[in-house]
Amino acid sequence: MPSQFAGARPARRALRAAAWAGAGCLALLLAACGSQPRGEGNYLLDDIDAQRTLPDAGWEALKSELPPVPTEADVLPVENLSRNERFRFGVDPRSIQIAPGLIVRYTLRAVSDMGAENISYESVRCGTREWRTVALYRPGAGWQRPVHDEWRPLLPNTIQHLLRNGVLCSGGGPAGAKASDLAYRVRHWDRYADAMAGRNTQ
Repeated sequence: MPSQFAGARPARRALRAAAWAGAGCLALLLAACGSQPRGEGNYLLDDIDAQRTLPDAGWEALKSELPPVPTEADVLPVENLSRNERFRFGVDPRSIQIAPGLIVRYTLRAVSDMGAENISYESVRCGTREWRTVALYRPGAGWQRPVHDEWRPLLPNTIQHLLRNGVLCSGGGPAGAKASDLAYRVRHWDRYADAMAGRNTQ
């Protein structure tokens, strides 16, 4: 009498073949997904070292893409973020940009207690805790290339240092996937400014 399971063997073999074929298709699909370009600012942990020292764009590349010069009404005030009582600071949310190299760019407006205004477009490199001036606004002349535009270390309690820690950067990279995420954090900086309490200083 034939075994009642004899007819099941081909079926099992067919199921195993289908399972292997499905696994192969899944592997190909995952590989294809992994090869797709990532969105702006979607850095993975294994990308950080590769991104950390990518060169910033130079003056020739950036001068045609400089943001509009902000007025007082355009900036988000962050004067309480700094312990420097001689200046009031504001960041223009329209200017915030996430760039390759774990870099965040923004326009900073500083007004002294004597009324002197200084507007600068700056880059902060989140991964290495450095910053540089990309452009300076000169009344009547517009944006100008600064004399000194090299990278400099972030010094404690400067506005650049405080903006980097917990507001613009987090974990060695930008603190959001999109520029609008960072603009939200600047608008609500008191929720994110860990540096004020001595936290997130790495």
